[in-house]
Amino acid sequence: MITAFDDFFQDPDGIRAHALATPFVDWDGFGETYKRVALVEVPGLHEGLERRLGRRISMLGMGYRLNFNDELPNAAIHSDMGWGTHAAVVYLAHPPEGHEGGTAFWRHQGTLASRIDPGDVELFEAVRHDWNTLAQWEMQHLIPWKFNRAAIYASALFHSRWPMEAFGTGPDDGRLIAVAFFNLEG
Repeated sequence: MITAFDDFFQDPDGIRAHALATPFVDWDGFGETYKRVALVEVPGLHEGLERRLGRRISMLGMGYRLNFNDELPNAAIHSDMGWGTHAAVVYLAHPPEGHEGGTAFWRHQGTLASRIDPGDVELFEAVRHDWNTLAQWEMQHLIPWKFNRAAIYASALFHSRWPMEAFGTGPDDGRLIAVAFFNLEG
């Protein structure tokens, strides 16, 4: 499943202000440091996902992420397998003029896999050294960046931000998102 909803938050400017008032930290996890993460409750995110999806969800975690110009992601192309059945990213920044980015979905060229499910050790071993090698991947889909758009997808899918580099030089113009990991119920 890959879908997008525009006008996700009823008060996106208020959510953006909440995000920018939240303390960000550099979070150490999975052998890497993730820059400017805020693991906090995002007001209205849980309810908004249930309303848009028409189903109850079980939230596993949510928060904000803020990145700046020329910062590359951790494990550029990756899967969030094991972080619930689905993930959501809500775009909370106005990107620079001409920005044609968003959330990209990929197929690994060597295995032709577009997702990795928990427990698939063989596939994990086949792709894990290619996370940061763009030549090993083919883009299959892109959800374009638009302020207050929610990108929702199966967490097992290979995905990345696009382009890989973030934008902006500080909180006022940086790449700001709300993110959630959850299970669909029922």
